[in-house]
Amino acid sequence: MSDTKNNATTQSKSSKGVADTQHVSLVELIMILLLIGLVFVFFFGMRQLKKDKAAEAIAQAKFEAVIPTLQTAINAAEEYKKTDDFGEYPFDYSQLNIGEFQNEDFTLEYDGENYAFVLITTPAFGKEGIRVTYVLRDRSYSVADPAPERKPTIRDEWLPYD
Repeated sequence: MSDTKNNATTQSKSSKGVADTQHVSLVELIMILLLIGLVFVFFFGMRQLKKDKAAEAIAQAKFEAVIPTLQTAINAAEEYKKTDDFGEYPFDYSQLNIGEFQNEDFTLEYDGENYAFVLITTPAFGKEGIRVTYVLRDRSYSVADPAPERKPTIRDEWLPYD
């Protein structure tokens, strides 16, 4: 009888040990979930970051492509001021004699009251309504974005400074 008693206690100890090795605590489960979550956050975050960087590079290339045309208009306005009898800038874009501005990403307007050139983005740029203004008297640029939280946008670093 003592053999049966010893055998029963040995079996219960051994079955209890197997249960302890397969048991996962709540803390370990939370740690595993946190690690999986971090992997997903970095993986999808880096993927989105690459997409945003690519879209920003396209927007920068489009903006830098239109800067020489804007610079030509600015130079024409400065030349007009030098030859004007009163030393004033032109009051109308047609007085510059540089032809029409044609670009699918931007429209160019001339403000004759404030003597400023205004580039306005079109939907082809990716977002409509961003205004880049160059004031001739101040020789300064400014950017007005109606929704700066949405991409793409025009950064101040892209503006040419003399």
